[in-house]
Amino acid sequence: MFALVPYHPQSMNDETVVENNAKIHLNKYVFDCAFWGFCIMLLNNVLNNNISLFVVEQDIGATSQAALTSTVSLVGGMICGFFVGVIGKRFKTSSISIAFILYGLSYLLIGFSNSLFMIFLGSFVVGAAMSIAMGQFPYLLSISVDQNSVSMAIGIYAAINSIGGAVSSFIVNPLTKACNNLGLNVFSVSGFLALTLGVVCLAVKFQTKLVNDSLLVRN
Repeated sequence: MFALVPYHPQSMNDETVVENNAKIHLNKYVFDCAFWGFCIMLLNNVLNNNISLFVVEQDIGATSQAALTSTVSLVGGMICGFFVGVIGKRFKTSSISIAFILYGLSYLLIGFSNSLFMIFLGSFVVGAAMSIAMGQFPYLLSISVDQNSVSMAIGIYAAINSIGGAVSSFIVNPLTKACNNLGLNVFSVSGFLALTLGVVCLAVKFQTKLVNDSLLVRN
């Protein structure tokens, strides 16, 4: 990175100094992004926290095979990462909802399957969903506030986002226990939760409102 990234210090005039010292202005979309990011990380950590135990308990494979799911998930995220820009342009008002729906479908696939291949496939899609969401949130934040407020907006988003990952097991596991009588496991419960969040995200038009209002911010 040091070898390839150009480093050309620029002289700053008085106008630039004034602009950089301008007040930070945040709006509701910063906290909306933080909330949906919280939900994404809450769902994403379901795979990391439970997949090994799930594979062994269901007699689908050994712990060594279960460990491969994390690798498969990373591969899914890496491959999808090459297309995040295209996905963002094509689905600029629904990409976050698509990520939730992908989480939902992949977790339902894992939860209701007895095949190691299907679990690998579901893990691959989980990585892809994570890549879409994490690629889109910084962009959405950058267009929702003015230039001087972007770094603070991303900081708030990152802080709340990480809390979602930390409390994942404290939210998902009790919810799973409550649904044990229905014959559901942690992945099927998380799948239905993800699909519900995806539908809600579409219904409240989170991205549509953000993108439309961003034109006013930039103007």
